[in-house]
Amino acid sequence: KGQVFDYDLEALLFFNQQKDENDYYKLGYLSAHSGSGMVSTASVKLIIGEKEFIEAATGNGPVEAAYKAINQITDTNIEIIDYSLESKGEGENALGQVDIVAKYNGQNFHGMGLATDVVHASVRALLHVLNLVHRADLVADKKQQIQQNVASI
Repeated sequence: KGQVFDYDLEALLFFNQQKDENDYYKLGYLSAHSGSGMVSTASVKLIIGEKEFIEAATGNGPVEAAYKAINQITDTNIEIIDYSLESKGEGENALGQVDIVAKYNGQNFHGMGLATDVVHASVRALLHVLNLVHRADLVADKKQQIQQNVASI
């Protein structure tokens, strides 16, 4: 970016404070290519727990290609039911904020991503959802263990 506005700093500070260092899904790298008359592609490296995975995919646009690559890596049945993109800041130096609502096992999860690049912001939003889903699965597993322990008493 050429200029940094107060909102940019506040938004980035807020988003970075929301990041949990213990996230199960982390972005290693993202490379997306698109243009007129060509197929959009994306390559994604995810760090899941302690393992690294790399996948590439094509799509109708770079966001769809990145999401397909992530879905191939995670093999998680998540349905994006709402996607919105807003500009935060002014002019060409604005940040892109992506908000998604995704459905997993009948439950809705909200993810948010903020970056100077809208594809990167979109991937951050999906990873936010994946980490929420992972935590929800851990809670569900723990509840089931507790219920089994109570039933065996």
